[in-house]
Amino acid sequence: MMKSKRSIMEPKRRPRPAVGKSADFTFLRKLIDAIPIPVFYKDIHGVYLGSNRAFRKFLGRDDDDVVGKTVYDVAPKDLADTYHRADAELYRRGGIQVYESDLVHADGTRHHCVFSKAVILDRKGAAAGLIGSIFDVTERKRTEEEIRAGEERYRRIFENIQDVYYEVSLDGTILEISPSVEKSFPYRREDFIGRSIDEFYVDPDRRRIFLQEIQEKGRVEDFEIQMRDRQGALFTCSVTAAILPAEGDREARIAGSLRDITRRKRAEEALKLREEELSIKTRNLEDLNTALRVLLKQREEDRRELEDRVLSNVKTNILPHIEKLKRSPNSREQRILLDMIETQIHEIVSPFFHRISQQYFDLTPQELQVADLVREGRSSKEIAGLLSISTRTVDCHRNSIRKKLGIKLRQTNLRSFLMRLS
Repeated sequence: MMKSKRSIMEPKRRPRPAVGKSADFTFLRKLIDAIPIPVFYKDIHGVYLGSNRAFRKFLGRDDDDVVGKTVYDVAPKDLADTYHRADAELYRRGGIQVYESDLVHADGTRHHCVFSKAVILDRKGAAAGLIGSIFDVTERKRTEEEIRAGEERYRRIFENIQDVYYEVSLDGTILEISPSVEKSFPYRREDFIGRSIDEFYVDPDRRRIFLQEIQEKGRVEDFEIQMRDRQGALFTCSVTAAILPAEGDREARIAGSLRDITRRKRAEEALKLREEELSIKTRNLEDLNTALRVLLKQREEDRRELEDRVLSNVKTNILPHIEKLKRSPNSREQRILLDMIETQIHEIVSPFFHRISQQYFDLTPQELQVADLVREGRSSKEIAGLLSISTRTVDCHRNSIRKKLGIKLRQTNLRSFLMRLS
């Protein structure tokens, strides 16, 4: 069988060298083995001559898996090609070589590492091999990526935030401000840097109050100030800020956000004005209701006074004359007429008729007369004589009244019920 051809880039494998017998070489190997940083050394042909314990642990391999082998025996081909090209570049240029590349552990785990290599010279000054060390920067690279991603997120937020983010020194010099400030001011963001924040306050006293409050509490929330927009018109802003203490080379400063609340303030003022108007209208309505209650009370008193006056006049000026006429000699028809006149007068002045006619407005006039006479205790015969109707008609009226009053099927005395209504 033909042997498979080795890659033209792959170095020839060399037999494992014999263990050196000199005391200096043994000492050097022990010294390298004690170094906590992964270290390896190879000959001019790229064969590993040795490595320290940290290197073998880092690769997850034993000494026999490394010594006498090349990078093509301990690494995937893509990485082995990278290492081989780097070695060739080092021999060509000389000096110290530093570069970054991945390294694969025996379990397949990849680490991102920094390789540092130098050429080993023989006694004649010719290149005899190289020695190198490895630094695992996987976590550092991951942290850098996270920081870079965080910075990118911060940059996007900073550039697209609707509120104005700013940082000013304690003396009021603007150190940083977000691009959103250009929406409210006739300047570019860069024009603000280095200027004093006092230039934009309408009321300097509010600036002093702001500084006093933030120095006492360390932060302020929803602190309202007034500024002028690009047309010179006033607008109201809400500021939330805190003091950032000095750190390293960075001086102490005030960092915060500024939000335009002009529309909200106008809406609040309009709402407050509307509430005041409603309060005034409510008070006016209450006063009007009070006046109406007074008028209604006065009207009721006037009505009662009028009823009392009419009743008094009837009792003193009309009924006595009717009684006098009834005692004088009269024919039967005259007596009947006098009784009818007296009954009609009683109907007119009796409050009972007002109440019962309002509550049971479907009673006929004659049913109202019968109801009033029943309430007075008159018998059906007496009622028939007074109204010039038959006793049977009176009984029909009584039944109709009981039905309309809702007591036809109840064992309720009609006279007692009518007296309660009065």
